[in-house]
Amino acid sequence: MLTLGWVIVVAVATVVAVVLRLTVAEPFTVPSSAMAPTLQAGDHILVVKSHLLAGPIEAGNMIVFRHAEPYPCSAGRAGAQDLLQRVIGMPGQTIWSAGDAIYVNGRKVDSPLSPGSGLGRAVSKPIPLTTVPAGEYYAMGDNSSQSCDSRSFGSVPESSVIGKVVSIVLRGGHPYIHVF
Repeated sequence: MLTLGWVIVVAVATVVAVVLRLTVAEPFTVPSSAMAPTLQAGDHILVVKSHLLAGPIEAGNMIVFRHAEPYPCSAGRAGAQDLLQRVIGMPGQTIWSAGDAIYVNGRKVDSPLSPGSGLGRAVSKPIPLTTVPAGEYYAMGDNSSQSCDSRSFGSVPESSVIGKVVSIVLRGGHPYIHVF
């Protein structure tokens, strides 16, 4: 039999859990192979929402964000609410691609995209000459041949960003801790 004390403890714990999930960190499941080989479809990841805890977003960070409306890619993702991709271009930077090379502000960058994954070239769909607007990010999947990203829907407004990926916590149904 539950006493009033236990009911209060459970209620407080529930409120704390909800507040933490809404403001600090949230678990997500990787929905596709767009971030392979870094993240695999089905991986469980932890996303930190607070800039105070995770630091500011920088080029190379993986972020989760609300997708653009309307979503211009395959109908199979029509119900998807969130996307997971890597920040390639920061606000004010000019980005483009030539072949498999990505350039930011005229300098070739070491691409985190996966040319050796067997799943596609580093930049299967070219990046047109683009200046990233203030308050926005240019984001792509590591497996760019399997990714609907900024090349299709433009840059990602900072207001759409849910948070930064800080770790993998579960892979293949087993505990797997990898911190980024």
